[in-house]
Amino acid sequence: MKLLRSVVTSYPGIFLNPVVDVLYLVVLGLVAAQYSRVQAMEERFYGRPKNKAFTQTLWGIGLGLAGGLIASVLLVMVGVTVSDAGVSYLLPISLFLLLWSPRFLCFSYSGALVSLSYLVFGWPRVNVQAIMALVACLHAAESFLIRWSGAGCATPLYMPGKDGRTVGGFLLQRFWPVPLIVLFMIRVPDISRMTGLIQLPDWWPLIKAPLTPGPGTPVFQMMPIVAALGYGDMATSVTPREKAVETSRNLFLFSVILLGFSVAASRWTPFVWVAALFAPIGHEVVIRMGNRQESERKPGFVSDGEVVVLDVFEGTPAHAAGIRSGWRITAIGGQEIRGRQDLEAALMAPGDLVFTVVRPEEEKPREVSVKRTGTGPVGLIPAPGIGDSPLAVPHNSGPLLVFLRRLTGGKAS
Repeated sequence: MKLLRSVVTSYPGIFLNPVVDVLYLVVLGLVAAQYSRVQAMEERFYGRPKNKAFTQTLWGIGLGLAGGLIASVLLVMVGVTVSDAGVSYLLPISLFLLLWSPRFLCFSYSGALVSLSYLVFGWPRVNVQAIMALVACLHAAESFLIRWSGAGCATPLYMPGKDGRTVGGFLLQRFWPVPLIVLFMIRVPDISRMTGLIQLPDWWPLIKAPLTPGPGTPVFQMMPIVAALGYGDMATSVTPREKAVETSRNLFLFSVILLGFSVAASRWTPFVWVAALFAPIGHEVVIRMGNRQESERKPGFVSDGEVVVLDVFEGTPAHAAGIRSGWRITAIGGQEIRGRQDLEAALMAPGDLVFTVVRPEEEKPREVSVKRTGTGPVGLIPAPGIGDSPLAVPHNSGPLLVFLRRLTGGKAS
């Protein structure tokens, strides 16, 4: 409990370190740039953004601080020591990998590259088990962030389905700058002069750290670092919220297994290889598992014989009336709605409109009054019907890969 209180009370002091401040601003700038890309894409498709970059960046800051505190508590309680761990390599490599794909803004990949380079070539010298434990704790914190806010930046899109038909869905993207507190081992010549020391049980730390050479008594000291977390996903068969919960559960299981391998690696050398290889492979399995679940399930946002609402812009008449994603529109003003043409014709009538809708959890239709001025837009995005074309082919390419594709004449959606 003393250790826990020490982490919580020390966390606000992270930003007293100028180096940490500079690194945090660099990561924050890249996070803001990613959200700006999301906003620009939505403006290109719909003429207005559904997720404003400034708002999402603010949420990213707040949630990143919460996630950083969770990760810091895990790291310190487990006893992950970054002395000679090589964590200074992780952020630059992650930022470079971000240029290739936003989903590579993840220490699973950069940590694995550094660890495998050391195991194969002997350079750079790093503490593999500490890096892998760091990755595990960060992903445990990320799983909580995804569960809380993974659906908070969802872009509605028309996408090609597995059978060639256009389906509706959501591109989920989240990015967080994460300041952390980690442990660093130092040697103190005269430990009797130190105050505020916390005596811990013999079994701690779980991740055994190599002793720092030199005279004096080894002591663990807390220090700040900066990380970046990113989340990208697709939801075509379930709601963004349900998809985020699924991914969060799978990612948490991945983090627990990786942490177990990391603890084992600090005691039995062969597990060093197991942990280093499992980090990227297990992370890819989580991603591919989610993609397979989406492909095997029936699309949830298609308009067959009636119009299904894909999404609703906030602050519009439809949103104010309570209409939400997944609702079916069967009639407007008594006029039966069987497709997009019927919907567009009914919306040409000026003034307030009475929608007959069916909510997903109900079978009985209900009437909803949509109040508007003139023939202004009501703010609905209908799910695609037969004959509708995809708005885009979703991809996960970073700026550098997009540039190379354009340079070589390829297409980038």
